[in-house]
Amino acid sequence: MENKIPIWKRAARFARRLYHTVNNYRQMSKDIDFRAFGKLEYDSITTDEVKDLKKLDYIKRLNLAKKGYIDGNLKKLLAQGKEKELLVNHDHKIVPIGNFRILESDSLLCTIKFGFQFNTHTFFMASTTHGNIPLWKTYDGRGLRQSVSALHPVEKSSLRFEHSFYGADRLQNERKDSRSIAAFYNDAVQLTFQSNPYFKESILLPSEQVVSDPIQYVGKQFHLSELEGKYNIMTLTEATERYLVFQSFLETAPKSESLYFGMQEFKERFLDSKIELIAYLKHGLQLGIHKGILYVRRNEEVNGHSRLQWETYKKLMQSKEISAQERLYLSKEVIIKKNFVVEKDAIVLKNNERTAFLKKHYGTGEWRFAEGEKNQEEMHFRPIVGSVLRHIDRHYSHSKNFPIALVKLKNNLAVQTVQMKPS
Repeated sequence: MENKIPIWKRAARFARRLYHTVNNYRQMSKDIDFRAFGKLEYDSITTDEVKDLKKLDYIKRLNLAKKGYIDGNLKKLLAQGKEKELLVNHDHKIVPIGNFRILESDSLLCTIKFGFQFNTHTFFMASTTHGNIPLWKTYDGRGLRQSVSALHPVEKSSLRFEHSFYGADRLQNERKDSRSIAAFYNDAVQLTFQSNPYFKESILLPSEQVVSDPIQYVGKQFHLSELEGKYNIMTLTEATERYLVFQSFLETAPKSESLYFGMQEFKERFLDSKIELIAYLKHGLQLGIHKGILYVRRNEEVNGHSRLQWETYKKLMQSKEISAQERLYLSKEVIIKKNFVVEKDAIVLKNNERTAFLKKHYGTGEWRFAEGEKNQEEMHFRPIVGSVLRHIDRHYSHSKNFPIALVKLKNNLAVQTVQMKPS
């Protein structure tokens, strides 16, 4: 039948088909840059090599024109491309305002990003990504608390919480929203910090080491209890041999409050002068107290040098650095039995050749006596019985403090000491 059609009609039909085919290819070429492929042989290009959604759509139409269908792999890539395009479009509408990081030592456990959409006045958060694009979802304080509280340290007893606020510079053109954004960010910081007790364990107390080697503590958080105000957890942001600069940690936005301390001022305000010495103990330990919290001072080797370092009783007992012998001594003899003499109201007696000390025993309230060249923690303090009284009268009756000692010993006044709270 085909052979009966005149040849000129067959030629015209072929010309029309060729015309439509060329036009279809021309239309499709408007959506694709052929140079991006570097070749026109699309049959030799696998769909896995193509990531751009427009190019994948072109290959889809090409396959439909050639095969009448598209395979499953191409459908999957098209779906992924459309999903990524939606995420990108959504991400472009959200302005990042902050970033939280949770670490154990130097290991990053979790990152949480926060953002704000100006046209809807909505806050967002993202803890996961897809192809480096944040998977934003509407902010949920309860969900944030639950996810943060579920984190636990593996090797140590503390987690570290870090955060960065971006809004100060990015949001200056949106002043009508800047106040609410700053309030939101501060609330999120405080909620996160309070959601996990392991964060508090990483907060440091001021120590002599901060003064002697401040650079290594830059970026760390400190509890500066002497500061007035609601928040006294500060981050050391700058340190030299002459001064230290701290910024508020829990209330950062819109701008962190900065505090400057000269080294001498910092030492006088926050270090040992504020810890009241209670007693010299065995094993080279010292006992102190500040605002009802018990401290222990011990020798610490730093760069080959011995340095006395105060630490809270609770934190020291949890530390792996303290020996079993020291731990047993502190818990049993000091805390339970209260078997030590106190420095409060101690009396020094001197003659030409000897020096003696009178101190009260914390547990019994009785006065104890010891002789030595200096006030050593390992001196043996013995109860003051008749023979000891006669010895004191015989050798120290000419000491200027003898009348005071005599009154104390005769009346055996009740000891005035602070109540210890090992916390």
